[in-house]
Amino acid sequence: MAEAVTSCFVGATDVTPPIPDVCIVGAGPAGIVLALETARAGLRTLLVESGGNRFDPAAQALGDTPHFDPDRHGPMSDATRRQIGGASVIWGGRVVPFDPVDFDPRPFIPEAEWPIGYDDLVPYFAKASDYFFTGEPVFSAHRVPTIRQPTIVPDLADGEVETSTLERWSLPTNFGREYRRALETTLGLEVLPGTTCVEIVCEPDGRTVSHLECRRADGSAVQLRARSFVIACGGLETTRLLLASARHQPRGLGNGSDRLGRFYMGHISGKIARVRFTTPPALTAYGYQRDEQGVYLRQRFSVTREAQAREQITNVVAWLANPPIADPGHGSGILSFAYLALSSPLFGRYFVSDAIRKANVGEQGRQNTWAHLWNMIRDLPATAAFVPTFGIRRYLLWRRVPGFFVPSRDNSYLLHYHGEQVPNPESRVTLAPDTDRLGLRRLAIDLRFSQPDVDGVLRSHQLWDEHLRRQRCGALEYLYDDPERAVWEQAADGYHQAGTTRMAKSPDDGVVDEHCRVHGTGNLFLASSSVFPTSGQANSTFMIVVLAIRLAEHLRSQIRASGAAP
Repeated sequence: MAEAVTSCFVGATDVTPPIPDVCIVGAGPAGIVLALETARAGLRTLLVESGGNRFDPAAQALGDTPHFDPDRHGPMSDATRRQIGGASVIWGGRVVPFDPVDFDPRPFIPEAEWPIGYDDLVPYFAKASDYFFTGEPVFSAHRVPTIRQPTIVPDLADGEVETSTLERWSLPTNFGREYRRALETTLGLEVLPGTTCVEIVCEPDGRTVSHLECRRADGSAVQLRARSFVIACGGLETTRLLLASARHQPRGLGNGSDRLGRFYMGHISGKIARVRFTTPPALTAYGYQRDEQGVYLRQRFSVTREAQAREQITNVVAWLANPPIADPGHGSGILSFAYLALSSPLFGRYFVSDAIRKANVGEQGRQNTWAHLWNMIRDLPATAAFVPTFGIRRYLLWRRVPGFFVPSRDNSYLLHYHGEQVPNPESRVTLAPDTDRLGLRRLAIDLRFSQPDVDGVLRSHQLWDEHLRRQRCGALEYLYDDPERAVWEQAADGYHQAGTTRMAKSPDDGVVDEHCRVHGTGNLFLASSSVFPTSGQANSTFMIVVLAIRLAEHLRSQIRASGAAP
C-alpha cells in the first residue's frame, strides 16, 4: 500500500499539512526557477527530485538506455544529470535566446509553427538573465558600448549576413549550488530529494491528475498530491514519463494525436570550412569579449530573417574555433597543454564535463604525448604565461572565463556551425521493453536528420563566403571535397533535447497548449524543452527558463482565480 504524502511547509500553522498548490517534478534550471517563482508568488510549492545535492550513480543510472545509435546520439549519462541543478551541473554556460525567425510561419519547413510569438516571450528575458547572471539581455554587438568593433573583422559591414550577433555566457551557473540557500529558506517551498516519479495518475476520465506515484531510492512507494502538477524532467525524461503514464490512456498522457514522442530535435553541428580573413590579424575578434558588467560575450556569423525566408533555409550560426587540440600539428604549446590536461586519466574529468572533454580529446585515450610535449617546449614562453593566468580566470574567479582561443598567425580559423534541425515526425522516442530498477520502461531513441538540415548548413556557408568576398574581407576554404557528405557524417546530438511534447493550439497538432498545459488534462503542465515546436539555432537552457517564468505567472493567475491560494 503506497504511503500518501502531503507536504509540511515552512510557516504552515495547520495541524494537517496543506496540499501543495503546485508539485514540480525535476530540479533542473526550469524546475528550480519555477519553484522559486511560484513560492515567492504565494503558492505552496513542492519540488521533487530523483537525485540529491551530490551526484549519485544509482540515481543517474535510472535514465540510462542502451537503445540509441551512438553515431547519432550521445549517451544519456553525458547529456543529463539526475541531481538538484540538473544539466546545469555539467553545462558550459552558453546563453542564447531563440530568434524572431524561429516563430515565423515558414511554409518551406513543415510543422514549424508555434502557437505563441517571439514578442510573447521577450518580457521574460530580463528576469531569466538575472537567474543566469548574464546582465542585460542584449544580443547585438552594436548595443554593447565596450565592443568598439561590432563585427568580427573591420570593414565587414552587416548585411544579409551579420557578424555582430552575440551569445552571452553564464558563470557558468550551477543552479543547484547557486540557489541551494533560496530553496532551503523560501517560505512555502519544500524540496523532496531522492524521490523518483514513475507514473502520473489521472482520474479515469483523464481530465485531471489525481496524484503521482513515486519511489524512494530504497524502492518504497509514495504518493504525492497537489492541485496542479508540472513535469520538468528534461527534454526526454519528461516525454518518457508521459508515455509511461498509460493507466487510463494506453498511448500515454496528451497523446490523442499520436504526437507524443515524435518530432525529436536537437541541433546539427560540426566543421566543414575555415575562414581566412584578409584584414589585419590583430584586429580579428577571435575570442571572448566582455560587456560593462564583466559578462563574457562571443560574436558569430548568422543569416538574417529576411535572407533565410528568401533562400528557404534553416536558422544556422557559426563561430570561430581553435584547431583540434588532439592533433599536435597545430604547433601550439597552449593547445597541446590543454590536450594533455583534458586527456589525463586521473584529472581530465575535473576540468570540464565529460561530454565536452570527449568532444575535444576523443575516446581513444591519450595519443602523441611526445609531440605535444615538444610543442610546449618550443612554445614555452606563451605556454608558461597562459597556464597560471587561465587557471585563475577559469577556476578561482566567481565569473569564470568560458574557455580560451589561440590567435591564428595567418588569420585563418575553423568555423564551427550550429544549426536548426527541422521537425520530423519519424525522428522520435518510444518506450523499450526493458525497465530500470524502479520498473519504469526505458527509452528507445531514434534521432533522425534530414536533407533540409544539411541544406541549411551548406547554403549558410555559401552566403557567408559570398558576403566576405563581396566586402573583400576574406573567404571560406572547405575542409572536404564533398562538404555535403561531411555534414551528414557529423550530424549528431542528444544534448539539446527538444520537440517530443510539442506546443500547439490544437490537440490534433501537439501535446501541450500555449501555456504548456497538457491538452485534455486541466492541471498538468510541462516545463521542458520538449515543448519546443522548433529547435532554432540556440541551445535550450535560456529558453526553458524563460518559459518557466512565464508558466509561473500563468499558474499564479490560474490558481488565484480558482480561490485555492491566498
